[in-house]
Amino acid sequence: MAASIGDLLEERLREQPGAIALTADGVGWTWTALAARARQIARALVASGVGPQERIVYVGKNSAELVQVLLGAAVANVIFVPLNWRLSPAELVQSIGDTRATVLVVDAELAEVAARFRGELPRLRTAICTGSAAGWTSLETWVGHEPTTAFSVPAGARDVAVQMYTSGTTGQPKGAMFANGSNVRVLTEDISRAWDLRADDVSLLVMPLFHMGGLAWALAGLARGARLVVVRDFEPSAVLELCARERVTVAFFVPVMLRALLAVPDRERHALVLRRLVYSGSPIAPSTLRQAMTAFACGFVQIYGMTEATGAFAQLEPDEHDPGGPRERLLTSAGRAYPWVDVRVVDLVTGEEAAPGQPGEIWCRSVQTMVGYFARPEETAQALTGDGWLRTGDVGTRDAEGYLFLLDRKKELIITGGENVYPAEVEGVLTAHPDLAEVAVFGVPSEKWGETVKAAVVARPGHTVTAESVIAFARERLAAFKCPTSVDIAPALPRTATGKITKNVLRDPYWAGFSRRIN
Repeated sequence: MAASIGDLLEERLREQPGAIALTADGVGWTWTALAARARQIARALVASGVGPQERIVYVGKNSAELVQVLLGAAVANVIFVPLNWRLSPAELVQSIGDTRATVLVVDAELAEVAARFRGELPRLRTAICTGSAAGWTSLETWVGHEPTTAFSVPAGARDVAVQMYTSGTTGQPKGAMFANGSNVRVLTEDISRAWDLRADDVSLLVMPLFHMGGLAWALAGLARGARLVVVRDFEPSAVLELCARERVTVAFFVPVMLRALLAVPDRERHALVLRRLVYSGSPIAPSTLRQAMTAFACGFVQIYGMTEATGAFAQLEPDEHDPGGPRERLLTSAGRAYPWVDVRVVDLVTGEEAAPGQPGEIWCRSVQTMVGYFARPEETAQALTGDGWLRTGDVGTRDAEGYLFLLDRKKELIITGGENVYPAEVEGVLTAHPDLAEVAVFGVPSEKWGETVKAAVVARPGHTVTAESVIAFARERLAAFKCPTSVDIAPALPRTATGKITKNVLRDPYWAGFSRRIN
């Protein structure tokens, strides 16, 4: 199997030249057509002065063009950096600037917004739009004159293929780097096999490609020769209709998507042929899981991981989903580590490995762990130990059989609808509110999103503040998913004897009755 994304393209081209590689917006692209466009993009990058191991940024929704640019970057040995199009302009400027990229590709739908901040990025030399938009060079124009014949820039095993952005506890974006011979190889060989993806599968890509879950799912399926059906926007009824029309056999959803699909009133009218459904992103309520297993009548696989581990490093197999059976307890498990991954649970006090059933922070170590954070050695050292263990920040237990059970987060990370939100970032924005003296942000349970962002605030003396004004202030400065959905206005925030805000006192009442603090 492929040792790089460029190898993946060449292998599929040799073995399936006339097969449909992907379908997007009703248009199918064969491997021959996809390779031709990727070569054009690679040549255009070289012509634009982008050298090996420099970076190209893509901001946009799932599309055929996004996959084409990903493959074209690989052919040119250029590092592909997809960014979350839902970020605010200020957040995008910060992340794009951090990449040091000279080429930016944006979705036509986002061109007007991107045009407003493009001038704040002095490094940019080339600005491309996937469609036609004033002030932008279209992708078609950029590559149209380039030949489609065989072309590649040699890429080594240690060369970085992709850089994915994730926020830290301070909210500063960090670019996690993933190399060809380690991360890409494991993904296209071992993980794709663990997910049981096959050449005759039709794979639904509904997870955004700027998330590791979406990128890993797309590459794993393409590496196996599965046809990729690209979904631009998640609309539950339309997704079910698409699955039926395209005869989708394998799909990957986060729990919030599963709940939305289950809520479609006429769901039963769609004749689905799913054989395997993978889910991840946040723990799922056993009742929702049972309902989904009945509704979709296929093999269910839970995967557990994080961006820095190239996505999944543990899995709960279909035969371990046993509602009403002797292994029903495993429905709340995150599964067991893959055979090539070492996992340990580290006691939060002693730092020693915890005994089976005792809580601690989950650590993992394998060849699929990221190379590190781009230009951030200190943050890399905080995430990775000297002997290669990746600290996940999740608190859980591991039983005698090796099954992981998540309990809480060591860090204050909130996962809402599959998106990561760091309270420190939101607090940093809200502290600039002219009427606020103190701010604390934390996650609370949400039936729809799993968790949602909540703020507790104290007004400045002599000032009046409303929940609505706090939320509006955040929405002007942050991506919508990071903004509080509710605000408690208090006379004071609880503190320790040393003056530190005790968020657990604020958070605990909302989690009363929950067996775990991850929803």
